[in-house]
Amino acid sequence: MNKEQRKKASRDLTVTYLASYYPDWRLAKVLTCQKLLNEKYEFYKEIVNHVKESGDIDGTATIAQEIRHGLYFDTIAQCIQYIEDLFALDRSARNPDFFIRNIVTYKAGEVTNSIKKFKPDKKNIGAMYHFPTDIKFSDEQSQIRFDDGVQTLETLTEDIIAFYKGYEFMYNQYKHGLSVPMRPFGNTYTQEQINREKSGDFEPFIVVYDNFNLHTASKNGRFNSKHGVFMPGFTENVRPYIGELSREDNYLRFVYPPDYPGFSMDLLVEVAMKTRACIQTFINNYYREVTWIEGERKFQLPLDYKNNNSYVCTYVPSNH
Repeated sequence: MNKEQRKKASRDLTVTYLASYYPDWRLAKVLTCQKLLNEKYEFYKEIVNHVKESGDIDGTATIAQEIRHGLYFDTIAQCIQYIEDLFALDRSARNPDFFIRNIVTYKAGEVTNSIKKFKPDKKNIGAMYHFPTDIKFSDEQSQIRFDDGVQTLETLTEDIIAFYKGYEFMYNQYKHGLSVPMRPFGNTYTQEQINREKSGDFEPFIVVYDNFNLHTASKNGRFNSKHGVFMPGFTENVRPYIGELSREDNYLRFVYPPDYPGFSMDLLVEVAMKTRACIQTFINNYYREVTWIEGERKFQLPLDYKNNNSYVCTYVPSNH
């Protein structure tokens, strides 16, 4: 297989892959979690008898606390994976002739590092989303719209990277070993707490466990002095030895969301919508790139991520 044959084969396989790709799936999962959260008492009433905690007679307290918290964690996981999807696509497209090999054989460490190191400036945004950034349009309105679209894409990418860096640890604790307190204070909700939750007057207490001492946790971003230090299980048998346990990284401490207070399902839905807009931009632009032969080129830029609106720019490569 010569170079040209490899290019054509890779193009056809890439087109096949992109044609089957559904960039809205994780958003659908996030919106499903949101709907389940809003309708949890009705949805889970026939399921909860199989999963309710002991001491919870009708399962309502389990729905109000453990299942409610679990839905939040599952939504965080979908958002983190959504962002990883985008950067996995970008990583694979850096070597078009081996796009399929790189996208199907997933290398988590490389994807994670690329997210954390990525700088969403104009040059990198153009390379990631496959459009030229040095275009000059003949009419002012087209130029303004292009510049606004590029800026929007920079902002969206910057926002989702910030979310990823802030919530990756929470995702890891949920994904690996379920190191998350679904019942943070170890108690079954009282009827008063259930009633407050049903009325919307009981904010979710979303935290994950960490075991690292404060010095190390501060360096790696897993301790925020604004949130204070909360150590559950601070019993008489623990208190005298907390210093030694801490030095051994062998104690429990709560880690709060970066957006605490203010964390909400609406925030997660917004992140998912932003990521969807980024992935759709990539898919459309990369598809046009690998299938282009000659003549005018087109690329897409996001307009309104919440309403899923975008617009298409057209240019002739030899004249831009």
